[in-house]
Amino acid sequence: MGAAGIGKTRLLAEVAARADARGHIVLRGAAADLERDIAFHVFIEALDEYVESAEPRRLGNLPEEVRTELSRVFPSLAHLGRADAVRLQGERFRINRAVRELLERLAATKPLVLILDDFHWADPASVDLAGSLLRRLPSAAVLLVFGARPHHGSMRLTSTLDRALRERALTRIELNPLTSAEAAEMLGRPDADQTTAALFEESGGNPFYLEQLARSPELADRVSGGPQVSVDGVRVPPLVLTALTEELARLSPLARRALEGASVAGDPFEPEMAATAAGIAEQEAMDAIDELLAADIIRATDVPRRFRFRHPIVRRAVYESAPGGWRIGAHERAAEAL
Repeated sequence: MGAAGIGKTRLLAEVAARADARGHIVLRGAAADLERDIAFHVFIEALDEYVESAEPRRLGNLPEEVRTELSRVFPSLAHLGRADAVRLQGERFRINRAVRELLERLAATKPLVLILDDFHWADPASVDLAGSLLRRLPSAAVLLVFGARPHHGSMRLTSTLDRALRERALTRIELNPLTSAEAAEMLGRPDADQTTAALFEESGGNPFYLEQLARSPELADRVSGGPQVSVDGVRVPPLVLTALTEELARLSPLARRALEGASVAGDPFEPEMAATAAGIAEQEAMDAIDELLAADIIRATDVPRRFRFRHPIVRRAVYESAPGGWRIGAHERAAEAL
């Protein structure tokens, strides 16, 4: 588990490499926000191509009812179903049981590692299937590995994972931001010099943000100009802006406008000033604060009624993506209030 850019996919790649080196079967899939209307999408992506190439004898002797249920899920196994079979959904329990048996068959000769990334975007059917597999683990050497962002999944996913954790069917690995020393090591610098300190402060220790900032041509010019380095005025790297734009697109219009007001008000900020800059009522701003906290875009500080952005670069991305004319008006409203 971890925020966007914290290194979940990189960790999963390391798991896959080590499992492959040991001769295990490694299958990978990733959920996608735009594929939530496709039932079992993440499992199909991970398993369908492999089962299509599997030896017929490994699947041919499955019970007829199991083959029928699998044919409703995996396109490559459609030929195993009966012509009069009801298509998909309906008998979710039997489908879940059939997939469990499929995993057991695939892992009959060597261990199977099934890696499912971005599971916070998984469709409801995939979440239910994952919950079923965690409640009744396959009776074979099968390792399920999930990568997900906290605060982004559905309530169904949250309750599924919480239950598995309570029952000790799942181990949670929380990825934390880099320390300044780790940031220096990642950038190939022997010590946390002025440049590393500036990048570390702006990125909040997020490896993806740190890497993209370090590649900025504007920053390279400043580093060559002298020992004092600042990221002020350096534009948010395009890849970071794209990633954050996708995250911000999930917010309600009110929460997005309050967040833009907060980016003008400062970091940290008070809800009253964010509301003034955004041109919304204070109560609307407080309602938006709850949504922004739940999405982990802003965080509370030790000072009551004062909040901060998750990372400084998040604030700059919000500010830069706001319409230019609107920003002028927001600054005028904030200046008048001050």
